[in-house]
Parts: sequence; structure tokens; C-alpha cells
Amino acid sequence: MVDPIPVSEAARNLQLSPARVRVMASQGQLPATKIGDRWLIERSAVEQRQGKKSLRGRRFTLENAWAILLLASDEEAPGLDPSVRSRLRRALALEGLLALAPRLQTRSRVSMYKAHPGEIPYVLKDEALVSSGISAASSMRIGLLANGEVDGYIAESQLRRFIKEHALSPAGIEGNVRLRVVADPVWKPLAGRPAAPLAAVALDLADEADPRTEAAGRKLARQIDRRYQRPAKGR
Repeated sequence: MVDPIPVSEAARNLQLSPARVRVMASQGQLPATKIGDRWLIERSAVEQRQGKKSLRGRRFTLENAWAILLLASDEEAPGLDPSVRSRLRRALALEGLLALAPRLQTRSRVSMYKAHPGEIPYVLKDEALVSSGISAASSMRIGLLANGEVDGYIAESQLRRFIKEHALSPAGIEGNVRLRVVADPVWKPLAGRPAAPLAAVALDLADEADPRTEAAGRKLARQIDRRYQRPAKGR
């Protein structure tokens, strides 16, 4: 293999989770070599996929990423300029949520942590956490079970306290707590709610390595598109 790179670098460049990159490598979607339990990815294949993504448009700013997720969830995006709202709605109607997903990766910074299994219920009950992905699936009747995992958004200013209070330690793929850190200036629409906007939950599920979870996220995203695009024609 010419010029291989580790999974962590490939994941960062593709704006995917390391777990997703490993699945892509194991399924032959990315040229890769496995040495022991470690995957090495072909750099040129990663760069080629990056090029394809860039053709779809630049990533949304943090503010616009959350605005489009709120709009796709049939929620208001406070303080949004009417012309920007119109442009984002048009993008949703024309492209759909899944097609826009690579441009919405700016919505958070993802980190994995390990918590003692007995602490998981307290992590989930902490009001600073806004559940998403697998943690939000059961309450939204998506038909998935978390099985001792946590996935959710948290304000950047709450992160240090949250880690200390729940005795979380940094972890890789073996972690059972995924925290999606959001900058404080755009946190207000998320504050105090039990779960993230439906569109964010859909994309977080669709980015999972587990095929069943990914399929559930994609199905939910398509349902959002159908529901959103019908009224969008009259807007």
C-alpha cells in the first residue's frame, strides 16, 4: 500500500467517526490493510472522497448548521435573517437532509469517554445533556435500544464539570459515552430540552457503524425530507 494513514487521520479528514471508517475499510469501501487489529487506510482514497464532498458545497457555519437542523425538524431558528432562512429552506428542499450531512458536521465536536456502567443512568439524567442518537431513539419510538451507551450534546462551558462529576475518562472506540460539544454562542436553542432536534438525531444515528442503527437514521432522515419538502413547495 502506498502512503497509508491511520484510521484517526482518515476519520478526521472525512469528518466521520473512527468506527465508521473501520466499517468502510472492512467492507471494502475504502482501500485498506489490516495489521493485527489496526487498520491502515490508503491516503489517495481518502483524498478522493474529500474531493467528492467538496463538490457538494462548503460546510455550513456553526450557526447555519444548527439553523438548518432546527428548520428540518419543523422548529424555529431564532434570530435567523429571513434571507438566510429562505436559502437554507431551499437547500433542504432541493438536496435533502442526507445529502447535506457532510456540510453539517460543523454542528459539534465529538469526543468519546468511558463511564462506569453504574454511572450511566446518572449521566443520562444530568440536565446538561441533550440526548441524541441511540440515547434519543427509545423516547422517539425509533425501535433501538441504547444498551448502556450514552450519546448527547453538551454546551462547551458544561463539559469540564460534566466530565468531573461523572468520572469520565477519555476513550476511543471502546468508550460508552459520546459527547457532542457545542459552542456556547449557539447553545441557546438546545438548552433545557431532553432531546436534540429530530434532524440532528437522524444524522447522528445515520453516522453509526452498526448497520441497523445507520439504517434507522437514514430512514428517519428520509421521513423528515418527505414531511419537510411537501410544505416547502408552497413557501
